[in-house]
Amino acid sequence: MKIHRFIGHIEDQEITRQIRNVLKLKAGERIILGDGKGHDSLLEIAHIDKEIKYKLIEILETAKPKREVHLYLAILKKENFELAVQKAVECGVSTITPIITEHTIKTGLNIPRLEKIILEASEQCGRATLPEIFEIFYFSEAIDSHAEEKIIFHTDENTKDYAPNKEATSVNIFVGPEGGFTEKEISLAKERGYTPASLGALTLRGETAAIVGTYRAVHAI
Repeated sequence: MKIHRFIGHIEDQEITRQIRNVLKLKAGERIILGDGKGHDSLLEIAHIDKEIKYKLIEILETAKPKREVHLYLAILKKENFELAVQKAVECGVSTITPIITEHTIKTGLNIPRLEKIILEASEQCGRATLPEIFEIFYFSEAIDSHAEEKIIFHTDENTKDYAPNKEATSVNIFVGPEGGFTEKEISLAKERGYTPASLGALTLRGETAAIVGTYRAVHAI
């Protein structure tokens, strides 16, 4: 039987609502409750009334990821950016930073909504650690970020396919908007130690590149 996972505190009204009204769980059923920082507990529902009482069954051990992947994603149309964030979380991303590039058209984001999407995606895929989404940065500021492996995805006839450094424990990946990065931005990235890399011969949409790039970076494939 599936054990439902939640991230938050026992007292959270939203968790209580989901357990009682949405999932209609009963006494004796178990849930996993995490704090979003890698600490999970297996709990059994002892009693459901105006309040839900729980019994601690076990403190669960969670493995830390071998690689931290930090996604710097150009702001896309609302639904496209939200899809990219949701799937990047499922792929195992550590952090997400929205960026404004020279080809960026839309510059506003609903951060609370994105945080909710991240929370729900983390619960759905069974993550113990909640990825963080940062404030919006301009490309010229974000490109100064540090990591053991630094990749900017770019497609032209001279760019080689992405070959992850399997030994790197921290990875930065940059994904551009529709239209990609400008040559000026690619040059600046190279100056800051970034390697341009391709995700294949086909031209991918921004959200697709974010998903594929994150998955390959997280799993080093």
